[in-house]
Order: sequence, then structure tokens, then C-alpha cells
Amino acid sequence: MTTCIHTLFSAWGASTPEERAALTEAAIGPDFYYSDPNAPEPIRGRDAYLDYIAQFAAQMPGATAAVVAVSSHHDHLRATVDFAKDGQRMMRGQYFADLAEGKLQRVVGFSGMGEPD
Repeated sequence: MTTCIHTLFSAWGASTPEERAALTEAAIGPDFYYSDPNAPEPIRGRDAYLDYIAQFAAQMPGATAAVVAVSSHHDHLRATVDFAKDGQRMMRGQYFADLAEGKLQRVVGFSGMGEPD
């Protein structure tokens, strides 16, 4: 049930557009929705998502994203994701996702872990 979230974020560090596309295709369902605090607006669909992560790859060559913790219930996931470059964590975020038929339909991310001020 949680493999798809690992696959989705592994695409961020893929070295070629073809590899990013294959990993993304394996993880998402139709009408995919992705909301990221660093994107100016929510991203809808496979092609728009691939464009977004291609920008990440271009701006941060060699950077990766990896799920470091995940929990799930009733076709919902909560994942902690580390973004790293040269072995150093640059940012940690938390993502909430909805699944349908084992694929990601909706992913909403937040920077940090929601620590109280």
C-alpha cells in the first residue's frame, strides 16, 4: 500500500526524464493532483507533475527525495520526506496522500513537520 509514495519521490532523483516518467507512471492514478508549498499553484496531471520535478532536477542536479517514514490507514498515507544533496539533508517535509486502487490520486505537502512555534 505504501510502495507508491516511495516510488513517487524516488522519481525526484532520477537521472533522466524517461526514468522520472516511468517511476511517476508506476505511482500515480488518473487525474493526479499534487500541491506543494513551493509551487505557485496546485499541479494537476502527470505531465504538469513531470514538468515540476524536472525543474527540481535542473535547479538541484544530483539532489534526491526519499520517504524516511510512512504510515497508512483506509487508503490514506502520511509520509515524511527528506530532500538531500551531496548526502546532506536540505529540507524535510510532510505529505498527506489519498489512494485509489493502489495508486496516488492526491498528494498535499507541507514544509517541516508542523512543530509548534
